[in-house]
Amino acid sequence: MPQTLIQRSLRAAVMLVPLLLAALHALGFIQTNALHRLDHTAYDMRLRVSMPGTLEPRVVIVDIDSESLAAIGPWPWPRAQLAHLVDTLFEQQEIAVLGFDIVFPKPDPQAGGDAALATALRDRPVVLGYFFSNEPTARNTGLLPAPVMSGGALNGRLVRVTRWDAYESNIPELAQAAPRAGAFNALPDSDGVVRSVPLLAEYQGQAYESLALAVFRRVLGSPSVEPGFATGLLMGRRVSGLESLRLAHDGQTLTIPVDERVAALVPYRGPGGPEGGSFQYVSAVDLLSDRVPAAQLRGRIVLMGTTAPSLKDLRLTPVGANYPGVEAHANLITGLLDGRLPVKPDYALGYEMLVLVASSLLLVWLLPTLGVWSGAALSAVLLGMVIGLNSWLQLRHGLVLPLAGSVLMILFTAALGVVSQRWTWGAKPPGSHYPPASNLAKLSAVYGVDQIATEQDRQRQPGFVWQEIDRLRLGPDVPPMPIYTPLSTSGELATEQRDELRLWQQALRAWRAQDWDACDVHLLNLQRQNAKKVLYRLYADRVASRRQLPPDPAWDGATPIESLQTPPYRTGSTGHTMSKSP
Repeated sequence: MPQTLIQRSLRAAVMLVPLLLAALHALGFIQTNALHRLDHTAYDMRLRVSMPGTLEPRVVIVDIDSESLAAIGPWPWPRAQLAHLVDTLFEQQEIAVLGFDIVFPKPDPQAGGDAALATALRDRPVVLGYFFSNEPTARNTGLLPAPVMSGGALNGRLVRVTRWDAYESNIPELAQAAPRAGAFNALPDSDGVVRSVPLLAEYQGQAYESLALAVFRRVLGSPSVEPGFATGLLMGRRVSGLESLRLAHDGQTLTIPVDERVAALVPYRGPGGPEGGSFQYVSAVDLLSDRVPAAQLRGRIVLMGTTAPSLKDLRLTPVGANYPGVEAHANLITGLLDGRLPVKPDYALGYEMLVLVASSLLLVWLLPTLGVWSGAALSAVLLGMVIGLNSWLQLRHGLVLPLAGSVLMILFTAALGVVSQRWTWGAKPPGSHYPPASNLAKLSAVYGVDQIATEQDRQRQPGFVWQEIDRLRLGPDVPPMPIYTPLSTSGELATEQRDELRLWQQALRAWRAQDWDACDVHLLNLQRQNAKKVLYRLYADRVASRRQLPPDPAWDGATPIESLQTPPYRTGSTGHTMSKSP
């Protein structure tokens, strides 16, 4: 087999390694938390960009805020007070549905309070709240509502509904007065951010609905909930095949897309809280004090919750920290009403594999035929297309698809293509010139650096940051040859070094423009930053010498190599002066 064919085969094999690793990650054989975090970051950024930032009029939040607690007293309030608040909302404000992001697990210490609240709740469109727990010390409290779906409805499939060991629900008197209730648990991702809310929770083989789903169903007249299973090839990587929940309403079937945890991504509308502008907040004390005009909330869906920090219902979300938990449910209810929820589709794996394979094969085919800069341009265009397509699918169609694995695969494949072409088999571009070792040692001493590199050296190591130190004229008919010294890898270069390099580039431009005043100023500032660096003193001496001469029309700033003289000192790569050995 010809040597060139062997080299090409080996190069292709090396360049396919990132594809193999990315495919193993996509298939779940290699779990890489860093890639998951990058996907989360990309999703969060695009979510913030696409938020409508407008007021949603259909859902209103009654806020047990700090002002209400200061006026009425600490939580929990007397149930008679809450009964008055419920009566005000239904009788005076004429609301459509009331949901509680609150649980009442203990009886009211005041006599008659629970009976008053039960009377206010009975025969009204009310959804109570409760939560599940897996804490080892948790104990069942209160009365659970009826399950929304039995285990038999899943047909024995292994659906990854979040399973819980205990619950804290409402006392029987209130639970019987308002039998509909929803769990307000949130399941943060591994980074602690609440991006999705489970729509179903499992306890002892039965499925219970979330607060948002329960309120949404109450608005629709409480239709039944059925699982929606994918069939055939659409099952993708989910063993269960569950891709949606289905509600029968007015002769139609409403489909709610869910992920593998039977959760829905929250379509956050904007920053949270009363000042966020996404939802109208009404202080509970204003309602109890009759400061809200009658019927102002007519026909609205109302959620009762809190923004008071002392009640600890603030969460970390993609759109900000300290986000009210009640507003997360409000966003999800709005998305359910609109039928527009972001979704991780069941064919996400197929999409990711298609992008990975197509991108990798394109790079493996084309990169070996291109130069360094052309290959970099191809990789950049391909990267832009992959990111652009992924972003368009999320922003326009609400499809949340993997991105980080494809991006890193393209970057590493491109890097391996350059490395394998330049280093592994010693490929050298035509016309490369390498000064003898003795000349390189002399140049290092002249400029006070540890290493001298040519343009070809710099191109072969694109991961380094290089400082151009001069242009050398090797002969009368030879173009000037730029020489460099490496500073550090791109990721390790300190901010101070970047600032120093930027200032040095300005000094070099002034030198080549024969602008001695500007060059002197830049060199003076550089010597203040790094007083021991020989390179800056060398150029300061050169400027002083050039000032004595008239302007040269043929000047290009190049230095004849025969004019270089070794100074009695040199400087290491860090800029510290070291005396020569005697």
